[in-house]
Amino acid sequence: MASLRNFINAITNDNRVYTAEDIGVMTGKEFMENEKAIDYQMANLGIPRESELTGNPDVVYVHAYTRDDGTEVRAHYRSKPDGVGGNNYEHSGTNTGAAADIDPTLKLEGGITYNDYTINKNAGISNYLDHNINSVAGSFSEQMLNWGVNALGYPLNQNDAVALWNMASNPTGIYNNDYIRKNGALYNDVDSLNSEYAPYKTKIKDKIKSQFGDVNVPGVVLHENSNVSNVIAHSEELESFIRNNYADLKSGKEVSGSFRFNGFTNLHNAFGSVDVLSAKVRGNYVDVTLLDTYDFNKNDKNPFVKMGRSAQETGKLNPYFTIVKCRYKLK
Repeated sequence: MASLRNFINAITNDNRVYTAEDIGVMTGKEFMENEKAIDYQMANLGIPRESELTGNPDVVYVHAYTRDDGTEVRAHYRSKPDGVGGNNYEHSGTNTGAAADIDPTLKLEGGITYNDYTINKNAGISNYLDHNINSVAGSFSEQMLNWGVNALGYPLNQNDAVALWNMASNPTGIYNNDYIRKNGALYNDVDSLNSEYAPYKTKIKDKIKSQFGDVNVPGVVLHENSNVSNVIAHSEELESFIRNNYADLKSGKEVSGSFRFNGFTNLHNAFGSVDVLSAKVRGNYVDVTLLDTYDFNKNDKNPFVKMGRSAQETGKLNPYFTIVKCRYKLK
């Protein structure tokens, strides 16, 4: 990172330096209030981590304090001036500080990382800044969706949608989760699934690889007595799928395919579209096995899906797949 000395943020006209940790603990309201200043710093200096600033002679650490009006100010870092008048920034709309000396065509050496993102040794400063911008945008998207899903999901009786979101957004959400314990089982990967899924493992892996680029992601199997299984079994969308394939099902064939849950509903927000791994008549029921990956489609125009995609692409969400087993009663 370029020298932090003399940096002044042209938006706020002060020398506050935002770190990745500062941004990570901001509420949605705080982020929006500081967004322009953060964007300016990203474009001119980047967003350092606290570990990069510890002991750096170009910054000073300001401990948390309370202003006279009662406002609490979190601990933060500020840039140091060097005391040479000609070198220091006076707000005139032109940046003459350290950030102005960054050559946009400068190449970064290999091994430099930002937020666990390894930058290619041939990457330029513009690539580094683009990554910083995308990373902060992803964090903001994840925070806003996390607030919205949990604040609105429960009152709208979308408990399953909330639970599946929290498994993705919470760092420990998929490994220490009451919802999974009550409704199914957790598997480390596709190969850990029991033998009944052996005929479908190739298809499951292909689906996961196409969505996440890697097959080594954990999975959740939700059983027939889970709440979400019961909701799916009584859904119009599954009934329509059964009706469209009724002749094949009644003849004893095992049917596969896909369908989409419609509307702003619990099932739509939990799954969107699902693949039918298997549907087969057993007595008076159709046993159905569904597959879904918890991801957000790249080209979807829905603003909430775009936010989810931003969080997903910047590593803010845990990738996982879901298998749901349910029984549809023939009428």
